[in-house]
Amino acid sequence: MGVLGGDKRWRFGACLVGAFSVSAVALFAYEGLNPSWRTPEVARGVGDELAVPIRELRVVALNVAKAHFYEGGEFVDATRVRAELDAIAAVLVAERADLVFLSEVVLECGPEPLDQVEHLALAGRFPFRAASENYSFGFPFFRIRAGNALLSRAPLKAIETLQLAGGRPFWSPTNNRRALCTELELGGATVLAVVVRNDSFDLANNFVQTRELLDYVGERPALLAGDFNAEPRDASLELLRASGRFSGFVDGSPTFPSSAPRRRIDHVLAPATWTVVEQHVVAAGSSDHLAVVATFRLP
Repeated sequence: MGVLGGDKRWRFGACLVGAFSVSAVALFAYEGLNPSWRTPEVARGVGDELAVPIRELRVVALNVAKAHFYEGGEFVDATRVRAELDAIAAVLVAERADLVFLSEVVLECGPEPLDQVEHLALAGRFPFRAASENYSFGFPFFRIRAGNALLSRAPLKAIETLQLAGGRPFWSPTNNRRALCTELELGGATVLAVVVRNDSFDLANNFVQTRELLDYVGERPALLAGDFNAEPRDASLELLRASGRFSGFVDGSPTFPSSAPRRRIDHVLAPATWTVVEQHVVAAGSSDHLAVVATFRLP
């Protein structure tokens, strides 16, 4: 009896382990395949809205580099990440940013809970924000989600999250690229605002993604800003330039790497009818990208 009882206990334990493993795999797959990413998250906070009529607009594009939430093989204490985000927010306030296009920003982190988009919006006093994920890795109750975001002093409407060419399986989130698409009411016109972070490994695929974005924009007036991972004379930027639909192209002021900038891969492009008043770059926190700050005069 004792031997039989031990055998039964072993079988029962094996069944429990098997059931737990199957459940874990199912939850992991559910999180990775859940289509909820297609709808951007929108929230309202506290801050001053743009005064109308809007004559000029100050736009910032910054790759946050996830605020260095993961270093040396471990997750950084949320207190340190908050300090990094506060340093970024201080720059956004000092630069009098009206719109901030953020790429590589963390929406959720189970090991060290912190919504970086919410924190930046509150610290910078941006009344409107939208965010969408490039990937979600983990389980519904314990996961890491990172992607793009837009902080705004003008009301915004979320449109969709656009999956770009070269998408990766959910269990391999590296280099998966999506674009956050929103609409803003600016200067009496509806303007499409798209947060960009294109392929950083394959320039041919980067070009395909840029063409997808151009096709998506169509004839609508649009702001495209973020980490294009393409330099001014690369085919991707030449495609946008040749379209005649945008202003804001510059060849100078490299943005990457921030420690010794030599490549201009971050850009702010506005509707062709807008006039560039001034552009410069500035360090924001310890990101490996410099932020692009562009001022436009609206028609």
